[in-house]
Amino acid sequence: MKCKGVFVEDYMKLGIRDYEVPEMAADQVLIKTMATGLCCWDSWLYRGVSAPGPYPYVMGHEGTGIVEKVGSLVKNLKPGDYVSSISGGAMAEYDVIDAKALIKLPNDVKDWGRVVYEPTACVVNLLQKSEIMMGDHVVLVGAGYMGTLCLEGLTRCSQAGRITVFEIRDDRVEMAKKYGATEVLNPESEEGKKCIEEIKAAGGCDVAIDFGASVSGYDLANSLVRQGGKFIIGSFHRTDMTFFGPDWHLGGKHVLNLPPQSNPYHFKEWTPRVDTLIKKGVFTPGDLVTHEAYFEDMDAMEFMFQRACDKGDDYMKGAILFYK
Repeated sequence: MKCKGVFVEDYMKLGIRDYEVPEMAADQVLIKTMATGLCCWDSWLYRGVSAPGPYPYVMGHEGTGIVEKVGSLVKNLKPGDYVSSISGGAMAEYDVIDAKALIKLPNDVKDWGRVVYEPTACVVNLLQKSEIMMGDHVVLVGAGYMGTLCLEGLTRCSQAGRITVFEIRDDRVEMAKKYGATEVLNPESEEGKKCIEEIKAAGGCDVAIDFGASVSGYDLANSLVRQGGKFIIGSFHRTDMTFFGPDWHLGGKHVLNLPPQSNPYHFKEWTPRVDTLIKKGVFTPGDLVTHEAYFEDMDAMEFMFQRACDKGDDYMKGAILFYK
């Protein structure tokens, strides 16, 4: 089966090509795609970084849509169900996804770009494996889309005590203040520098989470962890990152790299947890979507992808729509 899909044709150049929909296995579901989230990873693929092979290639892994057909082993879904995937879903009109990775949605969804749940699953995995203890001082570096989702989890359903957020963009500093952190500061401001020195003088924080997606963000989070504390790497870094061996060894740091692949049981653990937490209002990913574009509108698509790269126009999260 073929349909239309969004491909990277060349460096920062998109195009529409035929997409060969994979054969459906017995435990999989064919969905008609209604929207696919624009991941930070996709913005790098747009620039030819971390690519699966030579141009052209299709992107996407944050699908939502309507069930068209189910495999013989699928019992919890039926054609016509509205679903959001926590793993899979190419930027194409149709795609095949594992049934166990799908969250059933109410059948009255109107704005499909706001029910992209895959990134929330990544944050749930990170917070679960971070094992934040009662009263821990947690430092979060980076309040972009993933960082803000993490902040929602920290303030609404974790045992963290003091929560300190460092973010270099002033607009995101103001946004993050709405989520109930103890303090939200620009690390380059005088107030931010003072706070950094205060944390270091006190021996460091219990947990530092890197969602800065930069060398400077990684270095800041790494520098603030107390002896025996936890340094959590949430960012997908695409350059060489370094550390000072004696600091990690003699400081007894617990360094946890927590991408989705860190959990071999992610479907079993994530699907019900993400569903429950979104329904409870702990995570509100739809509130953070700032840009949407119809997949065949190349001008709008190129504009959105460029903003995903440079973060201009107050960009936080984009979604590709497959309906008008």
